[in-house]
Amino acid sequence: MAKSDGSKDPSAKFGPFGFDAYEPDQVAERVLEIGVKKNLFPAYKTFLLGLMGGGFISFGAMYELFILSHPDIGDGTSALISPLFYAMGYIIAFISGAEIFTTNNLSAMALASGNLTFTEIAKKWSIVLVANLFGAFSIVVLFYFSGVATVFDGALIDAAKISTANKISYTPLQSVIIGIFGNMLICSGLWMAMAGRSVIDRFIVLILPVAAVPAMNFQHNTGNMFPFFLSLTTGSGNPELATEITFWAIASNLFFVSVGNIIGGGILISVMYYYIYIRHSAKP
Repeated sequence: MAKSDGSKDPSAKFGPFGFDAYEPDQVAERVLEIGVKKNLFPAYKTFLLGLMGGGFISFGAMYELFILSHPDIGDGTSALISPLFYAMGYIIAFISGAEIFTTNNLSAMALASGNLTFTEIAKKWSIVLVANLFGAFSIVVLFYFSGVATVFDGALIDAAKISTANKISYTPLQSVIIGIFGNMLICSGLWMAMAGRSVIDRFIVLILPVAAVPAMNFQHNTGNMFPFFLSLTTGSGNPELATEITFWAIASNLFFVSVGNIIGGGILISVMYYYIYIRHSAKP
């Protein structure tokens, strides 16, 4: 439908009224437009949204550790249900509009389409990544000084250390592949959420893809930050660990997992859908 000035009403393009989910080609167009739009944000706004994103994801990771270490929940039950609580962080971050490095990889579609340059994408991702790091570390510091970190006689910190040691014990190649799987799931969940028309739609479709990441020991860098920083900066008991937790081991893991995340979410989801729905449908 056209406006009085002759321009098209952008809301008419995606049909805001109704209950049917957006079609896959419409989702692709929405992802492309949002990727371009977000790049127009000033750096300070992107950074603040990234701080919030790192904080929200940390709350989900915190909730997962709380369930894993709770003495009244059996090991089998906690392993089964804790990933569902972990998903909370991503659900909050996505629905509230916070910035997360792993889901920002979907903006690779804007790069493939020529709407953004490599330099613009790299700058955007770098700001969000640094902001996520600061956001996660800030939550760790506040969590520690709250006194809640030592709950269950230090079992929560021990659970974080066990999780961290297991994550950093993989080889660089394995970390890249695990990162690919992790962000394929995260971004496929986000893609489905973009097809929804309500908060409830988005909440429901995000739960299982996001929960599948920790449930199957896949990884993504923002989700790793909270247990990594908590393990590195706190002392507790002496749980049996798969490998020694060091700053360089954590930095190496975050780097290689990030590479996998970019491949999984940026190429295997975003760019693939660009070639399927956008590139060949564009008018000459």
